Formats: sequence, structure tokens, C-alpha cells
Amino acid sequence: MSETPSTPRRLLRTVRSFVLWSHERGTWQYDVMCAVIAGFVLLAPARWFHDQPVYNPWQARDVMRLDSSDDAVRYRVSAQLLAVYDPDPQTAARLVFAANLNHPFTILRIEEVRGDEGEVVWYDVWVRE
Repeated sequence: MSETPSTPRRLLRTVRSFVLWSHERGTWQYDVMCAVIAGFVLLAPARWFHDQPVYNPWQARDVMRLDSSDDAVRYRVSAQLLAVYDPDPQTAARLVFAANLNHPFTILRIEEVRGDEGEVVWYDVWVRE
């Protein structure tokens, strides 16, 4: 007479086979494991993982205050941002600073900052505030 395993023992064996991934592809057990994993990936809230995007802060900021002296403040402004306002960097810088500074200013000078391939990437703008 053969003895059948008890229900808790069969359940433990089934759970162990799922944890150890011991089922062949194409079986219903394998399909259930894949469905559970896909369900977890698609339905788990993002806040469980504390995932934060990785970005380069130099690319994310269009206008950066670099340094200041007694008579001027130097800003680094994205060339792409200025191109949106006007093709002339002087006019575009005036428009950008007028929109972002809440006090009177005078643009003293503008210098191009070129990238590795020789294209203008930034403009250094000296402003008297």
C-alpha cells in the first residue's frame, strides 16, 4: 500500500518547485510563474522602488549663475535657449534676462563657449545688476 503525501507536504513541495524554478517551458506551472512575474512588474507601484531618473545637471539647466565680481555677474546660458528667442545672441540674451531677472540690468559682454566639435554650446554673459 503506497502512502500519499499529506496536503501541507504537497503544498511545500509545489512552492519549493516554483522557488527553485524546476518546471520545464511549456508546462502550466512555468506559465503561472511567468504570469506572476509579469503581473508584479506591471502592477507594482513605482514608489516601492524609490527609482529616480539619472540626469546630467549641466544639460538640465539652461541658465546658470557662475560667479560675480564687484561690477558684474557671469551667467552661462544655453545656446539652444538663446536660439529660441532670437538668432542674434545679444538680443536673445536681453530677452531671456528680462524674463528672468526682477530688477534692472545691463549686458556688458557675451562670449561663445564651444564644445568638443567646435559648435557653440553655451554663451557666457556678463551682466551688471
